[in-house]
Amino acid sequence: MKAFKKTSSVAFYNIHSGFQAFKKRLAQELIVSKGVNLDDFADDDNLFPYYRQGESISYVMASLCGSCDD
Repeated sequence: MKAFKKTSSVAFYNIHSGFQAFKKRLAQELIVSKGVNLDDFADDDNLFPYYRQGESISYVMASLCGSCDD
């Protein structure tokens, strides 16, 4: 019997599920602190590089909505 080998689809799922948690947290923080909707400022293609680089939520919020009123 062959040993389990991690496939690219499993690795993609792990990255994707972590990204979804990152995106959900960011959306919640933006609503609470700024009162704005994440979808108004960025899509997945813009957010994914922040996630891959391990940027903090506060840094991403400042980058996306630095000029928003508090």
